[in-house]
Amino acid sequence: MEIVLKNVNYRYKNKSLLDHINLTIEEEKITGIIGDKKTLLLELIGAIHFNYTGTITIDNIHLEKENLKKIHQEICFIYQNYQDQFYTDNMKEEVLFLTSRLNYQNKNLNQKIEQALIMVGLDKNYSKRKISTLSTGEKKLLQIATCLICNPKVMLLDEPLAELDYVNQKKIIRLLKLLKEKYHKTIIIASNDHNLLYELTDQIVILQKGHILIHDQTTKVYQNIDFLNKYHLDIPNLIQFTSLAKEKKVKLSYHRDIRDLIKDVYKHVSK
Repeated sequence: MEIVLKNVNYRYKNKSLLDHINLTIEEEKITGIIGDKKTLLLELIGAIHFNYTGTITIDNIHLEKENLKKIHQEICFIYQNYQDQFYTDNMKEEVLFLTSRLNYQNKNLNQKIEQALIMVGLDKNYSKRKISTLSTGEKKLLQIATCLICNPKVMLLDEPLAELDYVNQKKIIRLLKLLKEKYHKTIIIASNDHNLLYELTDQIVILQKGHILIHDQTTKVYQNIDFLNKYHLDIPNLIQFTSLAKEKKVKLSYHRDIRDLIKDVYKHVSK
């Protein structure tokens, strides 16, 4: 589902937080949003706030309160903190609450819950476990599994790797790639983690002072060291390493996967 924002402005207490946002987010791609007010922009796309000017359309459906249930059947918002997402003690109760609120009818709900859990790498018993007793990684996977029940076309994630260890970070990254490539989800991630966004996203939106500084292909943006330095943006670790190697006349290529970079380094070392 293509998402289009036209001349979107958001003010709070007479202060402009987002100003003249014009943005088209392509369907079936992973787009990253980084910078100040990134979460606010994600929340506007997720129809959490409506007190803005301009227009936001998702697959030509206007984001308006009258369309709210229809919108939330197509879009799922995965919060940084699980407590902001869950209203009940376990996944099964949460799904029943969610589907009743959205008027989502499905006779095979138990089967859908089991399938969603398996998809994220959890067994069916997690549907009845008390959410507060789970690990941080398990909670994040459960958030995504709950989101998948209504089979939304658009998934919005706010800082999906926050407080996760390396193993769980890689689980989430693999899962998001799978959801895009196999299940054709449109995914938008708000994060200040440049390493995550460089590795995972197809497009990047960088905000500064409430404006879009740049919206372009992720590789094009992050491989432009002069641009990153000019605007005091963090350089992803893989880019930094490769850039230093190039300065020392080692002709490495830029890679987004550390395994590919290691192969490239080995190729040059073994010559």
